[in-house]
Amino acid sequence: MLMHDRLATSMLLFMAAIGIWGLFMYFTGNGPSGSFNGALMIGEVLIIAQVAFGVILYIRGFRPESSIHILYGVTAVVALPFIWSYMRERDARQALLIFSLGALFVAGLAIRGMTTAS
Repeated sequence: MLMHDRLATSMLLFMAAIGIWGLFMYFTGNGPSGSFNGALMIGEVLIIAQVAFGVILYIRGFRPESSIHILYGVTAVVALPFIWSYMRERDARQALLIFSLGALFVAGLAIRGMTTAS
């Protein structure tokens, strides 16, 4: 349970940092960089690891107080790939803005997930 808790905090901070970084790049007139795209990939791996530990806990009999906790986890996993599939043919700066907002959305999901955990 400790690892699931710590990964949630890491995911929150990492995705919030990516979101803020992306918004900064957008408002300064820059497009997405390879470093930003790589950070998004690392963030997605972090989300998947978080959910994997949650699945292990669920299998071992640890259940969240509310089933909405599971919905937050599933939504966090699919958010960035969904954005990628939607934005891959669009303007790079527009994609940067949407990915940045998506990262902040996932950070918000992490907050909500923490509040619904047992």
